Order: sequence, then C-alpha cells, then structure tokens
Amino acid sequence: MMVRTVPCARARGVPGEAASALPVTALLAAGLLLGAGLAVIGGAGCSHYGFSSAVKTHISSIAVPVLLNETLEYGAEQGVTDAIIAQFTEDNTLRVVGEKEADSILRGAIVLYERPVMSYDAAGNPKEYKVRVVAKLSYEDLTKNEVVWEEEVEGWAVYSDTGAGGYEATEEEARAYAFVKLAQDVLSKTVQGW
Repeated sequence: MMVRTVPCARARGVPGEAASALPVTALLAAGLLLGAGLAVIGGAGCSHYGFSSAVKTHISSIAVPVLLNETLEYGAEQGVTDAIIAQFTEDNTLRVVGEKEADSILRGAIVLYERPVMSYDAAGNPKEYKVRVVAKLSYEDLTKNEVVWEEEVEGWAVYSDTGAGGYEATEEEARAYAFVKLAQDVLSKTVQGW
C-alpha cells in the first residue's frame, strides 16, 4: 500500500527551512477522531449549563449574634453586625433568625479599626483619611457541627473633610461605608463560597 503525503505549511519566520509532511490518512484519522469526540461530548449532556445556589440545601437560616469588639472604637461591633444582618436580609438566601432556630451561625470579633492619613495638603495638613475595619469571623454549619469558613474580612473607605474627589465627607460616613463593604464580603463568602 502506498501512502501519499501532503506538504505542511512552512513555519513562519524561518525562511528556506524544509517543511515536514504528514500522511493524508493521519490527517483524516485526526479529523474523524475530533469529530467523534465532539459528538460524544455533545451527546453526553454537555450542552446543559446552569447556575445553582451556592448555599447547601440543608441550610436555610443563619444567626448573627453581636460581634465582639477588640478595638477602642466604640460601637464598631454593633455597626458591623447590623450591616451584616442587613446584607443577609436583603439577599434573602438565608433567613436571619435567633441562635436556637438557626441552621448556621456567624461569630467573630472586630479586631482592627484604624484611620490612617492617606494624603496631605501643600501646608502639610492631613487631607484624606482611610477608615479600615477588620473582623475575624467564623461561619459554622450547625446541622453538621463543622466550620465552613474562618478568616479575617476587611472593609474600608476614604474620606476627606472637604468631600473632594468623590470621597465621603466625614469619618462617620466612611465608617458606615466600610461596614457595608465588609458585610458584602461576608455575604459573598457565605452564600457563594461553597
């Protein structure tokens, strides 16, 4: 049996180099295998694609007791707890309930609250500040008595006394925004992280 060969295209950028040749039957066989593989994949249900809820079906509720406050920032624990509860309530993937009725629980503490200077004006006076809050949290599946995730979560915001640059105008506004950002990350880790 005689095998015909077809010259392949020359490699670009290498002038004068001889091109290699592949047998036509090898090319046909490769094409048939590729086509057969695609048909098998298509017939195996790979055309179906969808999203499912990240929350496990056996968990439908969460308890969020007031966090501890290991900082000197008065009220930070209540502000962050309220922001977290608001995020879960708005999302409604998990119902926020008391500890006795909950399938899961979020516990933790505020471990850092700081307000460093971000920039100074021409006279050397502070111009912009960054409010940064960090909470060390643990999310537990109470039905299986296991920790789902445990880590530090951070929220921050920049403010300027002048409100310039699109920043918040007061520390209180930046603080509230930082609490919400932290709470959004907590929600994301809890309902989308599994």
